Amino acid sequence: MAQPRLLWGKYFQYDRDGESVLLDPVALESVYLDPGEVRDLTGVPPTATHKALEELGFVPDGPVADRREALHNRLVALDLDPTPRRISGLRVALTDRCNMACTYCFVDTNSGKPDMTEAELAEGLCYLFEQNSGQEEVSIQWFGGEPTIRFDLMQYGDELADHLARQHGIGRVRRTVVTNGARLTEAALEHFVRYEYGVGVSIDGPPDINSANRLLLGGQPADDRIRRNVHRLLAAGNLHVGCNLTPTAANIGRLAETVAWIIDDLGLKFIYVNTPIPAGGRWRVNGRDLAHELHEARMTALGRGGMLFSVLDRAFQALDTRRPMLFDHMQGDRSLNAALLSGNRISLCDINFEEPSFLYGLDELRADPGLLARAAKAVAPIPACGDCPALAICGGPSRNEQALVGGDSPDPEMCAFYTSTVEIAVWDNTGVQ
Repeated sequence: MAQPRLLWGKYFQYDRDGESVLLDPVALESVYLDPGEVRDLTGVPPTATHKALEELGFVPDGPVADRREALHNRLVALDLDPTPRRISGLRVALTDRCNMACTYCFVDTNSGKPDMTEAELAEGLCYLFEQNSGQEEVSIQWFGGEPTIRFDLMQYGDELADHLARQHGIGRVRRTVVTNGARLTEAALEHFVRYEYGVGVSIDGPPDINSANRLLLGGQPADDRIRRNVHRLLAAGNLHVGCNLTPTAANIGRLAETVAWIIDDLGLKFIYVNTPIPAGGRWRVNGRDLAHELHEARMTALGRGGMLFSVLDRAFQALDTRRPMLFDHMQGDRSLNAALLSGNRISLCDINFEEPSFLYGLDELRADPGLLARAAKAVAPIPACGDCPALAICGGPSRNEQALVGGDSPDPEMCAFYTSTVEIAVWDNTGVQ
């Protein structure tokens, strides 16, 4: 990817086949220039194009603002704050036991640690509903290991959640489960339908891809039973069934093919692509290639009547709304999804459970709600962020990424990914799904 040129020291100019797009990396305003306007822009100002750009806010004169300072000022003006107001959802890690041994899993499974107890689950749910009294919705996501191994706890938790929702005047409990799909009893299926679950099945791709990393503990592939169970979920009705797709060494280079198979063969229309995390202190994928693959996969999904969501959509949403999309650790209402762990503990990061800086006891959080600020993202933590066209879309590494890489400086592949997503978004015209 050719680096965008700087125009007047302020704006990024993306050139392609004689055309250009100008991007303001703080205000997120963009403008398309046809070949004639590109040529006119090279003339001595004020040409007609110069005048038209000034009317649109692209002004050549005046000092070049410090972009990092300008972004912080814009966040203040928009009342966008990285500090969460409350925890509105819990990813509940019921057990670390799993019936599979996926080689890339970010959770330490089958370690022998005790499962969550009913008392611990009740305490965590009571805290969640207390914090959200009078709100329209709270969310619970059952997680593991493989959460269906402790289906009894899921049943207990769902019954308790309904009671707590009535007690605290909460309008709706949104329930989801993340499962590998290899085990699905009739009792579990009936329960999911009764509570109108969202079911996210973790699938890497067609059988030859899925078999590379996703194996049962005995070493045999689980593809046949996973496909059967997906069809059972779809046939049951009253469920929202989707796919959680993780980019791995087995499917990188084949993401579009994988998406086509998931939609056409499995019948799943909603696909969420997990964000790579810097495992071992670094990204393990090529950032630019991943961005372009995700775009190809996105177009494949749209062409088949499906929906694919990934971090790429942050760039589309930011350019569509002209609002920074920086705070991926929070929901739109400035609430936080956290993880409930055994031992009456909560992790403010619902992915990196064991990072000590995110872990607090329930009593600590009750006593000091200000601790939620520990999840807040430091926007543009290094000077180099100010020279990046993805400034208001990425804004530097999250707290989780900073913990994983051991510092404030982002992984170079992360930077390549976000700058590539911006280039894709300024040229693409499919808009936000």
